[in-house]
Amino acid sequence: MNVTEVLIVRHPETEANLDGRLVGRGETPYTERGVRQVDLLVARIAVFEPQTVWSSPLERAYRVAESAAGAAAVPLKVDERLLELDFGQAEGLTWPEIEEAGLAFDYRSVETPVAPDGESRAAIEARAAEFADLLVGLGGRHAVCTHGGVFRAMLVHLLGLSTSDIWAFHIRNGAAAHVTVTDGHGMMEEFCVHG
Repeated sequence: MNVTEVLIVRHPETEANLDGRLVGRGETPYTERGVRQVDLLVARIAVFEPQTVWSSPLERAYRVAESAAGAAAVPLKVDERLLELDFGQAEGLTWPEIEEAGLAFDYRSVETPVAPDGESRAAIEARAAEFADLLVGLGGRHAVCTHGGVFRAMLVHLLGLSTSDIWAFHIRNGAAAHVTVTDGHGMMEEFCVHG
């Protein structure tokens, strides 16, 4: 029997989240709430007792992962596949600013980039699925610190849902999902938001 347990964590709240700015590959500092969420997420990951902590290279996810790996005394691994969606020309903009700039923006299309020079939903779903399959192949227990887009894509893939089901989950900052995959069948063990 092949069993893999994955704890997927979305990074704490940032100023861009609070301001409604689309920040994919850029950096943005934590809010006061986000600073509090760091400790809560580190504690949650430590209780999960992972054998490895994986992280996006972006600071807002990496900071939690680094502290959690230290607290759990396990290896920390960074993987580019855990980066947030590339918003292209919409990077750093709010919805009103996107409209004012006249940018084409489409979250729903699978194949078309979300914005000019950006990434498509198919691309983020493919890299998230590839990473999730890597973990399932490894077996054991893994914590993953990432972003909302990758969180959604990994979750539906691990649970065997349709890619359109990514919109069935509201992934808030500080959210954590514990999924167990047994012989290819994924089951949600727990879903909660910290802080």
